[in-house]
Amino acid sequence: MNQRQSPSVLVVDDDPPILTLVAELLTDEGYRVRAVYDGLAALAEIDREPPDVIVSDVTMPRLDGIELVRELRRHGHAVPVVLMSAVYDDVDLPGVRFVPKPFGLDVLLAAIEGARS
Repeated sequence: MNQRQSPSVLVVDDDPPILTLVAELLTDEGYRVRAVYDGLAALAEIDREPPDVIVSDVTMPRLDGIELVRELRRHGHAVPVVLMSAVYDDVDLPGVRFVPKPFGLDVLLAAIEGARS
């Protein structure tokens, strides 16, 4: 099989409607999507099968998006990350892009593609 697989995205958000919406939108755009509810679940999922990109909320219980990125980098994971936040904050983290909530699909897609390049 020589077909190129579509990129995989791990969506992380503790708000079920947002998690479902983002996962469905990205699936409709051709991404292979997995979805989890917090940063700790994301770490387990990443260890199982690293995604091509992570789209994560910033504010979550147990392990927030910023700590998720720091934990990934501490363990040598260089996977690109797009952080979504209603309170936009440009934290200086390598391989991270921010998308302010609410956002349009075009903004999210541009951030994902920008993070991957």
